[in-house]
Amino acid sequence: MLLENDLTVLHDDATVDGTLVEQGFIADYVPLDNSTVLMLGILELLHAEHEQGRAFVSLAVICKRLGIRMSTLQRLMTALSEQALVELSTQKERLVAALTQSGEEVSLALQAT
Repeated sequence: MLLENDLTVLHDDATVDGTLVEQGFIADYVPLDNSTVLMLGILELLHAEHEQGRAFVSLAVICKRLGIRMSTLQRLMTALSEQALVELSTQKERLVAALTQSGEEVSLALQAT
């Protein structure tokens, strides 16, 4: 599961900040956790690099640009690769990542919103 937060399910009569919330609109009221934000950042970074003609980006470069530790990035990359959004490989003894076709579609959809 990508979300690490233990979220309470809202019912028809639930309120958020004093406002009545209908079931189905929970996504508008539940803030994204840090891991989700970082994964979206990874997808955005890989998409931008792909647009510049660089299909593969080293994990070290991603760490530096996002300001995160390698262990954190590897955990996030595992989640993204399990969802078939990124592909990890080795080039010249470096770990690199690239967007899959599904990852590219998700990146484009995120930019459209």
